[in-house]
Amino acid sequence: NSKCILRKYKMAHEILKKLPEDVIIYILLRLPVKSLILFTCISKTWYILIRSSTFINLHLNNSKTAKEEFIIFKRSLQVDPFQHKTTLSFLFGDDLKPVIPDLDVPYLESTFVNDYDQFIGPCHGLVALISMMNTVLFNPATRNYRLLPRFPSDSPQGFRCSMMVLGLDLTQLQMTTRDPYSSEQKVEVYDMITDFWRELDNIDQDMPRIYWAPSSMVFYKSACYWLAIGSKDKMIILYFDMGTEIFNTINLPHTCNSYNGPHYGLVVLRDSITMLRYPNPNPEYDPAQDLMQIWMMKEYGVYDSWMKIYTVRPLLIESPLLIWKDCVMLCESREGSLISYDLKLDKIQEFNLQGCPTSMRAICYKESMIQIPCESKDNAQVQYF
Repeated sequence: NSKCILRKYKMAHEILKKLPEDVIIYILLRLPVKSLILFTCISKTWYILIRSSTFINLHLNNSKTAKEEFIIFKRSLQVDPFQHKTTLSFLFGDDLKPVIPDLDVPYLESTFVNDYDQFIGPCHGLVALISMMNTVLFNPATRNYRLLPRFPSDSPQGFRCSMMVLGLDLTQLQMTTRDPYSSEQKVEVYDMITDFWRELDNIDQDMPRIYWAPSSMVFYKSACYWLAIGSKDKMIILYFDMGTEIFNTINLPHTCNSYNGPHYGLVVLRDSITMLRYPNPNPEYDPAQDLMQIWMMKEYGVYDSWMKIYTVRPLLIESPLLIWKDCVMLCESREGSLISYDLKLDKIQEFNLQGCPTSMRAICYKESMIQIPCESKDNAQVQYF
């Protein structure tokens, strides 16, 4: 029980405090977040140490091995004919067994399934879940979450949120809105420190439009990347740098930039931006006539560095979700189940994890002690599962 566990941690504290401070820190850096949270209850000194930004960053940077990664799997489940809920599963190992019970995410219940819900991160241990109505910021390790304020309701007439963009760093969140029926575009930025929205200036009114697909966006090294449709219906990558707050584009390989026909996805593989070209899931297309291709950009931003690293036999998938451990591709099947495909062994495995069609998302996650920033008194408070 909890009293017995706390007693054991107090005994451990008595032993550890006899050691030199640098040795104590060395040991603490190797403990999981659950243990560190318990140690903050032992003494004020340890609470201050473990909650310090220096220790939190050291702990995050110390967790670099693939063995410490697990997968957070998001899906929508139908509760009744008029209600859906968003559920998170926490999976680990080659057989993707759950490590903790599933969580139902507050504020993300709806009367419909939104194909364009986003699940973004992690960045410094934080992830964000976004629906057309709400955005929930969440630390899976500490189990705290917060409903973020909605973007301003006084946008000019004719604007609606059709391109939802969320990027995470230590200081801010960005969200983009766009009116698809007008040539004018508007970008709003939500700053996590000030807890307010502001509009960005000098936005290119010819910015490409987002290519909506379950795997069309990825967050990587303080930037958000989307597949987008440029001039003459050519597929490109649009990205937004969080530091400079500037949009830019990257061209795709010339054999993989046709908007009509195949579908596309973005993942991060071997610390590089990677593009997946896969058969259109529409029944009128024959997947046997089109193989999946996986292209990696070996040198960041350099067009000539695109390299095709895999050609995959036809797979009946709705969409790819991520590539784990450099060779295991997780996908949503046409039947609405989670499946994996081993790129090296040419092996398919199906898991007993289902969801509403097109609602599945997945990210790799490493634990962090980082706290969700304090909010203003007028907005939702940080809560705990």
